[in-house]
Amino acid sequence: MSTATARAIRPPAPAAADLAAAHGNRVTAFATARERRGTDQPCAWELVSLAGLAPEPRAAVAWIVAEAIMRDRYGRRTQDFALWRSFALGQITTLDDRQRRLLTTFATPVFKPQAAGAKKHHGVAGHVGEWLWYLLHEESPHPQGWLNAHLSVPKVNVNDGGADGLIIHRTTAGQTPELVFRLWEMKKFTGQDNSLSATVTGAFQQMKSSGDLYVMSISGWGDRALTNDPELGDFVASMLDLWIDGDQASGAGVSVATNTAAVPDPPRRAFSTAHQHLDHLKHSGQLEGLVIAIDDFEDFARHVQELVWSAL
Repeated sequence: MSTATARAIRPPAPAAADLAAAHGNRVTAFATARERRGTDQPCAWELVSLAGLAPEPRAAVAWIVAEAIMRDRYGRRTQDFALWRSFALGQITTLDDRQRRLLTTFATPVFKPQAAGAKKHHGVAGHVGEWLWYLLHEESPHPQGWLNAHLSVPKVNVNDGGADGLIIHRTTAGQTPELVFRLWEMKKFTGQDNSLSATVTGAFQQMKSSGDLYVMSISGWGDRALTNDPELGDFVASMLDLWIDGDQASGAGVSVATNTAAVPDPPRRAFSTAHQHLDHLKHSGQLEGLVIAIDDFEDFARHVQELVWSAL
């Protein structure tokens, strides 16, 4: 089956959900390739490829993303989440006015379809890319075996200010420092050429110009949200100093979700100039990169949107 045909087919949501569940609802279970690249440069990066998936596994990944987003949005409103899920899977087909209002409210940010003739926006693709970043880091161990002490969930609205992502890692036994953080910027690239350079460079330049403000805003969040974890709260309070000083406990990463065709084939490089933009981060491993490749990424993001919005 051709890639174009696989993109055009939308298997039923129940079949996608069943296949996802059979694979533990893990995006990584459907990865067709994972490679560490650029290990000889200051910013090594990982390629996670979901290229060449048949319609069924491609739909399963779309369902995993859609369900994770909506589970997070509903939070403690588990009954409302169950209602959305049942409706999305066709297990119920009618809603009263109040139910429809509730479901529409939670689905509207980012995913409400644009009116006919409206100027195209790229919020859906960007948001889906952020959630792929999140799910991959939730599922996968760090290359150095570090654990996630905190992994930030993507913002509900893609245009909200601040950093796109934050991970605080707890290093392995005997390593110092015991806690390290990575400030992440997420981008999507939907061009067809095999150069991500401008997108990656722009992301690192953004962190160079706004990184201090990003980390400062996180420090305020830590004071409010981590009152039950004094160690982590104290670390978050110190992050701005660590960032400004280029301490080895600080660092940055850029993730790009893109079309398979845009991934640079060796010997072409990516992330090779990252250190030039954040030149205060001089320690080995402080800079990280991630490329998530999917055939026709914009179409994949639209599929996630269709699953979220359902028949609302």
